[in-house]
Amino acid sequence: MSLRLVVCVVALGSFVPLASVSAQGRTHAVIVTGLGGAEEYRQSFHAEATQIYDALISRHGLPREDVVYLGENVEADPERISLRSTRANVLQVLGEIAQRAGPMDRLFVVLIGHGTTGRDEPQLNLPGPDLVPSDLQLGLVAFPTQTLALVHTGTASGGFIAPLSGPNRVLIAATRSDRQLNATEFGQFFAAAVAGEGSDLDKDGRLSLLEAFDYTRLEVERLYEEQNELLTETAVLDDNGDGTASHDANLAGPDGPLAATFHLGGVSGTAAQVPDDPELARLYEERAEIQGRIDEVRALRDQLDEDAYLDALEPLLIELALKNREIRALESGGRP
Repeated sequence: MSLRLVVCVVALGSFVPLASVSAQGRTHAVIVTGLGGAEEYRQSFHAEATQIYDALISRHGLPREDVVYLGENVEADPERISLRSTRANVLQVLGEIAQRAGPMDRLFVVLIGHGTTGRDEPQLNLPGPDLVPSDLQLGLVAFPTQTLALVHTGTASGGFIAPLSGPNRVLIAATRSDRQLNATEFGQFFAAAVAGEGSDLDKDGRLSLLEAFDYTRLEVERLYEEQNELLTETAVLDDNGDGTASHDANLAGPDGPLAATFHLGGVSGTAAQVPDDPELARLYEERAEIQGRIDEVRALRDQLDEDAYLDALEPLLIELALKNREIRALESGGRP
């Protein structure tokens, strides 16, 4: 079958049944907080981590056993913190997840802490040896087919983008480069995005990483503007594997399409959420079917070149946006 025919069939949603590719996959989350240094930072890092941890379980429906929190001090919150956030423990946890992860599962990693630069690689400051991109690259070798999302909320985080960029990876950093070293505000707003309702920009009941990124970026910029301060952190996202991140990532690309398909979860489409209104229920079913076709395309990401992948994905994302518009109109009392 030719590549063009494969793309056409995928776009029609008939390449393989959704169930056979486990398109939804299972999401494994790892949250890592580094050395705080001052008590102020220890508290803020922990607050952001716990907000994300709790939201992944309570709002996004991840099983507690699939969410691992590694912190500076286990005794500070033994109910949530599994291990101390040493470099060895980070790599150990990644290895353990790789052993049980299915081929279509997803890995969501959040790094919170101080970053530094000046040596061969940028570092996330951890108890003991710092964590550097080559460490993560080593740990991620065991995830050849799974989709990876890495969010680094700290200083110098932009230096992690280029070394880790690759196919089927969504990389988000609070700073454009490893030379932005002022304390960042990104973490608090990203945690709020994961936990809150306002970040679900298309109001479909599911939060994508593109939505979380856009919400966080705009909130950071708003804060600096309100305080009349020069913006010292420039959030970026890379998801097309070219190692060059975008500040204005969006559905049109070059960065943003893959992040739009990486959903943290949500209750949309569950039996409990099927509306009583028959017309609205029909629209929900149609939206779920579109989302399924999007997940099928994402499942074939490594089999298609960049242009073919985007050609298959773009019309589905437009179709989803239009369907969400119909749903919003009906839910607000109007007619689509």
